[in-house]
Amino acid sequence: MQKQYLRPMVILVIIQFLVMVGFGIVIPILPFLIEELGGGAFSLGLFMSAYSIMQFFFAPFWGRLSDRIGRRPVLLIGLSGYGITFFLYGMAGNLPLLIAFRALSGMVSSATLPTAMAYMADITEGADRSKSMGMLGAAMGLGMVFGPALGGFLGHYSFTLPFYFAGTLALFVLPFAWKLLPETLKEPNLESKPKVRLHPGVIRDPLFPLFIFNFVLSFTMAMFESTFTLFAAERVGFGPQEMGIVFMIIGITGVIVQGMLIGKVVRRFGDAKPAKVGALLCAVAFLWLLWAPNAILLVLGTVVFMVGNSFMVPTGSSLVSKNSHTGQGASLGVFQSFGSLGRIAGPLVGGGIYGLSMNTPYVIGAATLVLCLIFFGAKIQDRKAGEAGTSA
Repeated sequence: MQKQYLRPMVILVIIQFLVMVGFGIVIPILPFLIEELGGGAFSLGLFMSAYSIMQFFFAPFWGRLSDRIGRRPVLLIGLSGYGITFFLYGMAGNLPLLIAFRALSGMVSSATLPTAMAYMADITEGADRSKSMGMLGAAMGLGMVFGPALGGFLGHYSFTLPFYFAGTLALFVLPFAWKLLPETLKEPNLESKPKVRLHPGVIRDPLFPLFIFNFVLSFTMAMFESTFTLFAAERVGFGPQEMGIVFMIIGITGVIVQGMLIGKVVRRFGDAKPAKVGALLCAVAFLWLLWAPNAILLVLGTVVFMVGNSFMVPTGSSLVSKNSHTGQGASLGVFQSFGSLGRIAGPLVGGGIYGLSMNTPYVIGAATLVLCLIFFGAKIQDRKAGEAGTSA
């Protein structure tokens, strides 16, 4: 990697860290803030989904725009808009405004990740590229560790304080990004056009079981994230500080499993078995949460859930890459689209059915995972050596 790009890479890593801090910082306090504004579980689900809906539609737009006008301006737009929307959160005095600002935040913050990845691809090659992409992923994982913990701590004093803090952090980094991020796009691609993400024919794709697997993974995770704060508050009396600690523990668990354990597990068992075991662990964890009689066992259930989730995430992507019969990029794009749909539907369904019964989202989550294994588990396999399209 060229030395002049080391500082820009550090800035990109910091930007992605801040984006995920901002995403996670709202999780411990959001149910309490929405309740204060007169909303309930469905309003919480709508708030969470608004972000993912905007990301689903606008991430491809920002990626194409960066091909046209350059990486630097799109990254600066995303970072500045992200910071401003957090200040708007803090000033929102009613639910419709809060949800509208959440949608706006998803729209502008979605400019950061695809553009940051394109920027990294511009300045790196070969092994350096894989390493730099890994650093972006690690930064995002750490953001999800510190974000909820920070939100829980600050939310103890004021529900709006975490928003102002996250916005200040983003705007603090903005002048450094302005000064230290040179443009890397050598020639604009004025013919960049959108790719079709989803179409009915995808059902016939040999990878369709893996696409459904990712939808179920994202759906159940989003349903858990959007209801667990309410569930824990009602079940064991957790407030913002306790929830911040819980989500910090979950984040650390994810970093340890994905960063230290999953490689060893995959080398021994392949990708398919850990993916299916992860789905089973998540189903068990949902039922565990329904049974947990005290705070300690409740938190332990969330750890089991995150271990299972951390087995599913990297192995699912790897299986798509190894089993793709066409372009890996196109297959992974559809795979991620199914994940986006899960992150949209999960909070809406979870928030809606939580109002019927606090246990219902977890029963539905466990049943969805088990049904996915029953109907698609046999088709989720490692590609045998010697088959076409295999990645060694």
